[in-house]
Amino acid sequence: MAPEPAAPAKIIPGETASQTDLRLVIEEDQANGSYVYKTVDRLTGEVIAQIPRENVLRLKREAEYEAGAMIRAKV
Repeated sequence: MAPEPAAPAKIIPGETASQTDLRLVIEEDQANGSYVYKTVDRLTGEVIAQIPRENVLRLKREAEYEAGAMIRAKV
């Protein structure tokens, strides 16, 4: 006999999503041909994390963008 499937997790207001509620979405940015990786909450659709970040994608779309132009290191 096959085991019964686990019941879906219940969300308690004020708690964060568990790892099982997250999914990885990979999209191609048509403007510059690079890929964007997003961690998305399956229940709310909220983007939890994105690589590269949106501000980096905006910079790459600008004509005067040069690789490394936005790096500022503080030690």
